[in-house]
Amino acid sequence: MTHRHIYPVCLLLILAACEQSISLRVDSEIPTPVIARMPVTMGILYRDELRNYVYEENSDERPNWKIDSGSSHIALFEQILGSMFEQTKEVAGTDSDATVDAVLAPSVAEMQFALPAETKSDFYEAWIKYDVELYNRDGSPIANWSVTGYGKSSTEFMKSRDKGLNAAVNQALRDAGARFALGFSRVEEVGAWLEQVDSSADGAD
Repeated sequence: MTHRHIYPVCLLLILAACEQSISLRVDSEIPTPVIARMPVTMGILYRDELRNYVYEENSDERPNWKIDSGSSHIALFEQILGSMFEQTKEVAGTDSDATVDAVLAPSVAEMQFALPAETKSDFYEAWIKYDVELYNRDGSPIANWSVTGYGKSSTEFMKSRDKGLNAAVNQALRDAGARFALGFSRVEEVGAWLEQVDSSADGAD
């Protein structure tokens, strides 16, 4: 093959790789849930891994994928936790603040994505799994559990890949937030801790 034929082929391969690559910063819109606030001052520990979370993949099928969602995770928990508890306070560690009743530390365990071309469907899809840890204010563990969220967006309404993925991630964030809020007190260890908090409050009265 002559150089004259090689160059166009190389150019096509490069263009194809560029079309498959993704560099996306997720822009989230999290609604405020309407729920009764618990009489708790909750400390919140946002570790750097959550603040700066970036999904990265570089495979033949997904070359140079980079999806930055750190700020969206923070926005989700700020909105949800602020609606769940009487007071919230960002803390620097699990045992760093005696003015809180407990400390909650969320982290991203996993994120997954699917494109319409990959699933032979008309949807962009996103999955999120959070690990959540709850500590007493002295740093001793109370509970740890996982929360998942799923979202999808239709190619009928989202014509670009970036917008489709962003919409799917937003739906997954909302789903995870709703599951977290509704399931918080149903975690066995959390429910027992909340009963202790209520008993302490009644005793103080």
